[in-house]
Amino acid sequence: MDSIDELDLREAEYRIKLYEEYRGAGGVFNYYIETELRAYLANEAVVEPVTSSGGVYFKVTLTDVWIYEAERTNRFVPETIIYSVNDVHVQKLKPEGE
Repeated sequence: MDSIDELDLREAEYRIKLYEEYRGAGGVFNYYIETELRAYLANEAVVEPVTSSGGVYFKVTLTDVWIYEAERTNRFVPETIIYSVNDVHVQKLKPEGE
């Protein structure tokens, strides 16, 4: 096995661990949020369309957030604000009162 194969194998293993972490964390959060750049899990999600001279963009405020990003050392953050000119997908994971 050459070094490129070893790197590919290590990266694949890392991505599998990240996916398993995501699957484990999914049951704790209320919302799944997806933007063009990445995915998030959060307990609160507020999407505000904002009109400016350049058009419409979305301001997304998330609280109690898990960020699906391989390069982050700390994927849990208390709050994050995302600005996007593209579609933002928000899915409620749990019914009200659960």
